[in-house]
Amino acid sequence: MTTSSETLFASAQGEGRHSAASAEPACDEGVRAPDDASLPLRGVRVLDLTRYLSGPYATLLLAEMGAEVIKVEVPEAGDDTRHIAPLQGDVSFYHSTINRSKASVELDLKSEEGRRLVHAMVADCDVFIQNFRTGVAERLGFGYDVVSKLNPKLVYCSISGFGGTGPESRRAAFDLIVQAESGVMSLNGEGDSPPSKLGLPVADLSSGMFAAHGILAALVRRSRTGKGGLVEVSMMSSLLSLSVYNATRYFVTGETPKRMGSRHPGVVPYGQYAASDGNVLLSTFSDGSWKKIVDAMDRSDLAKDARFATAASRVVHRDVCDAVLSEVFAGFTSEEVVNRLDKAGIPCGVVRSLGEALEMEAASGSGSITDVKYPGKVGSIRSVRIPIKFDGEWCPAQPAPALGQNNAILDRYKKS
Repeated sequence: MTTSSETLFASAQGEGRHSAASAEPACDEGVRAPDDASLPLRGVRVLDLTRYLSGPYATLLLAEMGAEVIKVEVPEAGDDTRHIAPLQGDVSFYHSTINRSKASVELDLKSEEGRRLVHAMVADCDVFIQNFRTGVAERLGFGYDVVSKLNPKLVYCSISGFGGTGPESRRAAFDLIVQAESGVMSLNGEGDSPPSKLGLPVADLSSGMFAAHGILAALVRRSRTGKGGLVEVSMMSSLLSLSVYNATRYFVTGETPKRMGSRHPGVVPYGQYAASDGNVLLSTFSDGSWKKIVDAMDRSDLAKDARFATAASRVVHRDVCDAVLSEVFAGFTSEEVVNRLDKAGIPCGVVRSLGEALEMEAASGSGSITDVKYPGKVGSIRSVRIPIKFDGEWCPAQPAPALGQNNAILDRYKKS
């Protein structure tokens, strides 16, 4: 076993630990080396039976914080995301983004030999994670009741669409379906338009983040008790959790929140306004923000208008207030509006495309965007790092493995 109740994580320096990457590219200045012992999760071994996005995103976070992640894939085909276009060489941008810094082994989980090897690996791992539909892991022989007996110190994480119990638990779930059924889509878009999916796969990403949180908390608990445990996260509960004050407001008032686009139900001015060359966004909460805004835009006369004098009166006269502000901003470029309001202490920003934001961040030199070098003809794939720095340094981002690149890892378990 690799764990004990006296230490949070076992050292990966001893015999039997395998590196999750076959190559360790040179790191940029301000970025830890892939084998840096100061990475927080160095020494943690994760057996990853996840697919698509929610689970792989969770294990990406663990891998780039230092854990050794061994991703189990279907022989010959691999994770379905390996085939999602566009491709650079034979590498899918989708797959490479969320499976960086891991090892890949091929196993037929439906075969007796595949099941035996997984059980052998479980005994040598700190974390086991799967995101099969509820009931599938149990049918394959990898349910918590079976696996925890093989390794009582194992932290077992299950990500599902609708939870592990109840009438909805065995339904298939993808991000779009959960966005719809969780009510998140009902909040997105303008009031007179149909509900719209969010532009990001928030059900997948949030459940992946909550899974990583739960795994880390369970590892901390294991450091006290010496025992592993079960971590369960569902995509549905993850999105409902993100509804925070909207959910509480519904329970208190019985009123279902309505779509308001970029606007806020209780704050004006707030949201998106057109300038001469694009849109700007304001986020104001203080009662005195109106005077600061109109003074900054050379319209101090508007501070005397009783309709806009207080936060409460501005909500009552929302449409008029928004129209007046739009007329004022129309005489300036978006950058001019933001510069003026920023100097006045008003939170604001230019509404940019994702491409514009990425180019700005890359040019900033922050280090959050890096070129991940792949072997052969693939070349480099520009990627966004996980958004976590430790002691002022970024975590390393290594290439996603080729399918079965690390099959040699299995040799050790074949002999056990």
